[in-house]
Amino acid sequence: MRFQRLKNFFRELTDPPNLLIFFVNLIFTYIWGPWGWVNAELWGSDWWFDTLGHAIFGFGWAFALLYWAKKYLNWIFVQLHKFLLAIVIIAMVTWIETQFWEGIEFLWDKWLQPNFFPHLATAQKGNLDTTLDILFTSYAAAIAMVFWGAYRKFFAWKWPNEALKEAHEEIIERSKLSAEEIQYIQTEHKKLVIAKIRSFWEKHF
Repeated sequence: MRFQRLKNFFRELTDPPNLLIFFVNLIFTYIWGPWGWVNAELWGSDWWFDTLGHAIFGFGWAFALLYWAKKYLNWIFVQLHKFLLAIVIIAMVTWIETQFWEGIEFLWDKWLQPNFFPHLATAQKGNLDTTLDILFTSYAAAIAMVFWGAYRKFFAWKWPNEALKEAHEEIIERSKLSAEEIQYIQTEHKKLVIAKIRSFWEKHF
């Protein structure tokens, strides 16, 4: 069983779209990686080039996460309202940007700056640069989701599929009933646990 899971994992890794995502990210890292970072002046050409990288990162990773959600979390992809899914993807891209890219930049600056912590007290330019990087990444991810939403609306308008629409509505309705049933079971279980705790308390205290 474990070997089969490992085999399935490597098969998914070598799936053509996943390989494409991997190699595109390698090219991106080669162009915008740490070895190319310079202490660019705010609003200068080097700064704008770095900002372009953040925008491309946000736009591309939004579609990568959308593909993974559709392929590996299809039960969520079908049931979740697409606007909420877009919000989740934008938030995930922003989280990846904040935790990884900006985190790596922070450690890089710490390594390059001998008096790093005193330097932070006056690093207003750095704070503005970081904030703008995060905003550009988030906005680019949002634009990607707007493109996706517009494509979906146009496709549904140009080539409507009533059977698919009815099937989707039926799935949503079944999911609501299943969710209500699960919540009912959870509520009854909590009542049982509370009753046991109350019985134990009354018996011993």
